[in-house]
Amino acid sequence: MTDYLILGGGLAGCVLASRLKEYVPSLRITIVETGPNEHDHPLITEPMGTMQLHNSEFEYNYKTVPQKHYDGGEVFNAGGKLLSGSSCVNYAAWTRGDRADYDLWGKLVNDKRWSYDGQLPYFRKTETHHDPKADPHQHGFNGPIHSTPALGRTYPLTKNLKEAYLSIGVKAIPDHNGGDNKGMAPHIENWYEGKRQPAGKAYGLNGIDIRTNSTVRRILLDQRKAVGVELATGEIIRADKEVILCCGVFRSPQILMLSGIGPKDELEKHGIDQLVDSPEVGKNFSDHPAVTQFYRIKEPEKGLCAPSPQFNHPIYIEGFPTDYIITESVPESSIVEAIRKDQASATHDVTSHPHVSPPRSHYEILPMYAPTEVPLTDMNVPFDGSIISIGLINLLPTSRGTVTLASTDPSAHPAIDPNYYATEVDRVILRASMRRNMAAFESPAGQAVVAEEVAPAGFPALTSKSTDEQLDARVMRCAASFYHTAGTASMGKVVDTECRVQGVEALRIVDASVVPTPISAHYMVCIYALAEQMAAIIAGK
Repeated sequence: MTDYLILGGGLAGCVLASRLKEYVPSLRITIVETGPNEHDHPLITEPMGTMQLHNSEFEYNYKTVPQKHYDGGEVFNAGGKLLSGSSCVNYAAWTRGDRADYDLWGKLVNDKRWSYDGQLPYFRKTETHHDPKADPHQHGFNGPIHSTPALGRTYPLTKNLKEAYLSIGVKAIPDHNGGDNKGMAPHIENWYEGKRQPAGKAYGLNGIDIRTNSTVRRILLDQRKAVGVELATGEIIRADKEVILCCGVFRSPQILMLSGIGPKDELEKHGIDQLVDSPEVGKNFSDHPAVTQFYRIKEPEKGLCAPSPQFNHPIYIEGFPTDYIITESVPESSIVEAIRKDQASATHDVTSHPHVSPPRSHYEILPMYAPTEVPLTDMNVPFDGSIISIGLINLLPTSRGTVTLASTDPSAHPAIDPNYYATEVDRVILRASMRRNMAAFESPAGQAVVAEEVAPAGFPALTSKSTDEQLDARVMRCAASFYHTAGTASMGKVVDTECRVQGVEALRIVDASVVPTPISAHYMVCIYALAEQMAAIIAGK
C-alpha cells in the first residue's frame, strides 16, 4: 500500500514525487516506471550522445500511421523510456514559450492558474537562471535546474549566421524566456557544466519507492474510484490516496482506455468494457510538425561544423551545436487568409482568431552546426563536417489527431495519427518559415557561408521564390516531428483544472497530455511548471 501511486517516472512523475515528498515528508509515494534507471549512462549524460538515442533501448521509437496529407508517409516520434523520461533523451532546449500561449490555455479552461502569470511562479521555482542580473520577476535563481546559454560556446559560423538573419529584418531580443519570444535570441539549454540534468536526479528522489522495469496493465477502479494498478506481471499495487498518471501523450490515453476509461466505440473494438465514458480520451492530439533543411558549407576543411575532426574545441562538446533560436509571426494577412480557407463557412471576424490576436509566435528557426537527420526521412546527408542543419518548426499547428489502441497489450505501441498538414494554416506557417530561412541564406552574409542547399534525390534545391507546391512537396518528402506532443487528455475535456479525471475519483493525469493548446516552445519548461504547480495544488500549498 502507498499513499500516492505515480504511474510513469518521466519528467512530470519525478518532479511530482519529489515535491510531494518535500511538502509532506510523511507521505508514502511509489513511482512505477517501464524503463530502467540510466541516469549515469554516457549516452544520457553527454550532449553528443543525444543523436545516438533515437532507435535505442532508451526511447519509445514510435512510427505514425500513414499520413493522408503526407502522401501516405510515416513520421518518426519518440519519448524517453527510462526513469526521468524525456529529460534523459531530449536535446535540452530550455524554451518557455510566449505569454499568449499560456493566456489562451487559461482562457480555454477558465482558470487563471494556467495563464502565463499563473504559471510564472512555477517557471521561477524550477530554474537557477544563468544570469544573476536577470529580471527576478521573470526568472528564478534557486531551482533544481540550471539553465545555460549556448552562446557560451562561440562557433566558427556564429557571426555569419547571426548577420544573415539580422540582415533580412529578424529582430534581436535579449531573452527568449521572458514572456515574449518573438525574435532572435541566445539559445538557452539545460546542459550544466557539460552534463545532462535528468529530472529525477536534479530534483532528488530520496524516500520514494521506485519500481523500474515495471509496466502498467490497467488502473483498478472500485465504483468509479481509482484504488491501484495491475502490472503486466499480474502484481497489484494499491493506493490509499490517489493514482496519478504521468505516462505522457501516447501512453496516458492508452492506459486510460485499457482501464475502461474512454470512448465507447474505441473500447468496443478491443473487447474492453467501458467503465467510465470519457469520449475525448486520445483526441485533440497536437504536435509541432517540422522539416529540416540542410546546407553544404563553403570551406569545410576549416572545421566549421560537426563532425569534422577540426571542429574540436573542448567547449563544443558541452552542449548541442547551436547558439541562436529564432521565433516569429507569419504576416497577419497570410494567416487570416488561411483561417478563412479552413473555416469557409465561418461568419465571424477571423481577425479575432487566437492565431491572429494577440500576435502569436507561429514558427521557429533553429540553426544547428551538424547534420541532424531523423529516422524515416532517409536523406542520407553526409556526416563529414560539410553539412549544417536548419530546423523549421510550426509551433502553433491547428491540425488535430488521435491516439488510439492498436491492441490490448500494454507493452504495444498505440496507434498514432497526428493528422499532420491537414489545414491551410499549418501549410502557410511551415512555408513561411522555409521562405524566411532561405532568404537569410540568400543574403550576402548567408552566401558567404553556404555553397548550396542539399535536396533529396529527385527534388530541386529550394529558394525563397519556390512555389507553394514545391515547398509542400519537400515537406511531404522530409516530414519530421520535433517531439513536442500534447493534448490527448486535455484539460477542460478529460481532466479538470486540477488535473482530476472527470468521472473518476482519486485519479489525476499530470503530463503533456493535459495541455489543451500548442505552446510555442520545446515543451520541457512547460511540463516542469505543470508538475510544480500540480504538486503545490495536491499538497495544498
